[in-house]
Amino acid sequence: MLLVIVAVVLVVVKWVSISGGPSADEAIVAIRVAQSDLFDAKKSPHGVDTPKLYDAESALNLAWAALKAKRYYGAIAEAHIASQLARGERLR
Repeated sequence: MLLVIVAVVLVVVKWVSISGGPSADEAIVAIRVAQSDLFDAKKSPHGVDTPKLYDAESALNLAWAALKAKRYYGAIAEAHIASQLARGERLR
């Protein structure tokens, strides 16, 4: 009986955790990936045009600000924009 109660509690905790949205760790990972993409774009011999790099840096700054404000969805979204700009991809 105790095992069933523990299992139910674990399932409820996991469900609440997942439904709560992204965590700070997920936002940090997205930002770190965007930083890596931006670094690679700056060091690439082919490179990305300068205005896109400035836009990518701006999006990365917005991602850090959103992370600091604990708006994890916003941080992840801005990090994805920064990555796309750094890679020279079209924004979706």
